[in-house]
Amino acid sequence: MKLSLVLDFDGTITTKDIGVEVIKRFASPDWDEGLRRWRSGEFDQRQLMEWEFERLPAGREAELREFSLSKAEVRPGLAGLIEMCQANDIPVEVVSNGMSFYVEAVLKRERLSDLAFVAPSPTFTGMGPDAGPSVVFGDGIETCDRTGLCKCARARRLRSGDRKIVFVGDGISDYCIAEEEADFVIARSSLKAHCEEIGIEHVPFEDFSDVSRQLEILLAK
Repeated sequence: MKLSLVLDFDGTITTKDIGVEVIKRFASPDWDEGLRRWRSGEFDQRQLMEWEFERLPAGREAELREFSLSKAEVRPGLAGLIEMCQANDIPVEVVSNGMSFYVEAVLKRERLSDLAFVAPSPTFTGMGPDAGPSVVFGDGIETCDRTGLCKCARARRLRSGDRKIVFVGDGISDYCIAEEEADFVIARSSLKAHCEEIGIEHVPFEDFSDVSRQLEILLAK
């Protein structure tokens, strides 16, 4: 069986949601109003993302990056999983609705700078010292209101040559790809609960040795 692997970042590669940690530490005090509006149905996920990004301080990107690195503990077994994928012709992409600066920094720290990833970028385009960043998506990245960055579109790009999509994730922004595009779902936390609730077949995981074992099973089919 030919496979492609799509990995979520926050709460999947890392043990904590680094984006949440950054927002809680650096965003202006009204950041949680966006969370309230999202919970009440006034905001979709993209609007929540934009609300939170806009409340981060300008001119402190280096500080945000260093804080992110201090909070980012990588789930065990990641390097071994990537080596296994390289040895078995399994393309891998990290797909995140977090912030590109900390995804890039963490992968670099883990000596995985060559690992493909996509994530929205907070770009400071406003005027004045209090201007927060807007959300910018790179060229060729499809977006949607449900999740911001469209993880389903990334999965479709990796289907070349009749490859099956293995998705590994943990959160709300992963529901869509698990429901619509993934052939095999490896899940934890709220994604695992969602799969159980609506009947999506999945395999639970705690670290990436669990993911490697599951890929070995699929490769043998």
